[in-house]
Amino acid sequence: MTHDPFKCVQNAPIFKGLADADITELAKISVHQQEFKRGSVLYDPTQPLERMLIIDEGRVKVYQLNENGKEKVLYMLRDGAIDSEAALFTQRPHFNYAEAVEDTKICSIGRADFQSLLHRVPTVAFNLLNILGDRLTALESVSALTGNLKAKNRVLAYLQQVGQAQHATQFTLPEKKKELASFLGITPETLSRQLKQLAADGLLRIDGRQITLVQE
Repeated sequence: MTHDPFKCVQNAPIFKGLADADITELAKISVHQQEFKRGSVLYDPTQPLERMLIIDEGRVKVYQLNENGKEKVLYMLRDGAIDSEAALFTQRPHFNYAEAVEDTKICSIGRADFQSLLHRVPTVAFNLLNILGDRLTALESVSALTGNLKAKNRVLAYLQQVGQAQHATQFTLPEKKKELASFLGITPETLSRQLKQLAADGLLRIDGRQITLVQE
């Protein structure tokens, strides 16, 4: 399928509600469809972030490493998701890694070009505040999942959140089990055990990566 720069920018949540003329201008000043092979690192803590990224195709995980070098997944990015929003406003040290978990195409926009747009189109600033609020809420939810609940309840709470977000009781597990285990702060073996236990308790049904939440 031929890449459409206009739709790529338009589909990013931060740019919803912008006039077509502004989307067209953003598309012109953006870099489109940089290709990253599976396993490629998009950025790491040694690299300053100066561009906001838009995931055009593929999947990216953003994670940190603890003092023992163990990976902790912070969040996953899919088609239409954005990352490094803060880079549009400031440059400061960060501790994150971003890695393509499958072949991925990225579009991006630089800080100077974006700030120039803000002076003319303040709607973008309001959209960005909403996105940052959603990201903060998501990270707070992760903190609650990984800090306050036992393993089985973490898994169930996560699946319930996915179901609520998709407005469905049946869905495909959005992450690979290894990535999901890291996200929830448990081992893959523990994740598998807890999924089986939740199924045995009658709270869900599992068919491969297909999950069905059982209504109480």
